[in-house]
Amino acid sequence: MIVGEVMSKKLHTVTKSDSLKKAQDLMVTHAIRHLPVIEDRELLGIITESDIRGAFIDQGRTSGKAKSGNIEIRNPSKMKVNDYMTRNPLVVVPETHIEDAALMIYKNKIGALPVIKRNKLVGIITIMDMLGLFVDLMGIIHSSSRIDVVMGKHPKNFEKVSSIINKEGLNIISVGMAPYLKDTLKQIYFFRLDLCETKKVVEKIEKAGFQVISSMD
Repeated sequence: MIVGEVMSKKLHTVTKSDSLKKAQDLMVTHAIRHLPVIEDRELLGIITESDIRGAFIDQGRTSGKAKSGNIEIRNPSKMKVNDYMTRNPLVVVPETHIEDAALMIYKNKIGALPVIKRNKLVGIITIMDMLGLFVDLMGIIHSSSRIDVVMGKHPKNFEKVSSIINKEGLNIISVGMAPYLKDTLKQIYFFRLDLCETKKVVEKIEKAGFQVISSMD
């Protein structure tokens, strides 16, 4: 699966001259935490909920020995996105594999990746999009069954197991993959099926020479 199949295409953005208040209001209204900063659809940066919080860390300190001794109160309507956004953020393209995007998010401890094509912003993928994909794959929300099979990476193995499942009249909803740590030449394939009894098909998969490490009705 690639980023272009999962990313959010309905974008909420700001410009560098917009105020922090506008950015904050957009985040609250649309229940989001990240706003790409653009100019003519070209990505300039990204501003996040934590960037806006950070802008007010110093609020309440005295304003540099001001004669009046008044407390400095920052006005978000006068504070510009340009001064607080993250420039040159990490990005992906629509063709980036989901696994690679997830690894970038994990390694860099970020919450979202803008998606660009020909230097233009075309979408955004967030950690919540990734979580939603995982939840869907695992069948946590939908009533479904699952069979986890270890097999060699050659496509013929996948085709053979899929054929066994289909011949039992079972519908494959989705398939996920993960490395098999005990053998780098193999992978674990997670077959999510419409809710069914899996005992019979598991026996046939194992009879065909494949290892089933887990099944769930």
